[in-house]
Amino acid sequence: MADAGSPHTAESSMAKLFASEAAVEIALEAIQIHGGYGYVKDYPVERYLRDAKIGTIGEGTSEVQRLVIARELLHLRPVVR
Repeated sequence: MADAGSPHTAESSMAKLFASEAAVEIALEAIQIHGGYGYVKDYPVERYLRDAKIGTIGEGTSEVQRLVIARELLHLRPVVR
């Protein structure tokens, strides 16, 4: 959509939200599978969770992404009273 020059604010926020939340969920599951070793710095699983969590904070928090999506959806749809 960006390459085509069309507006993509809601779609970008949806993609960021989905990807960051999925990454955290998957990393938590990986740590659960590894048990106590999931928290040891000798294994890369520990780093995956730290890196995934940054996505929910650094690229715009998940709450902000939800607000952007809601604003865009309400803006795009006419209000019927």
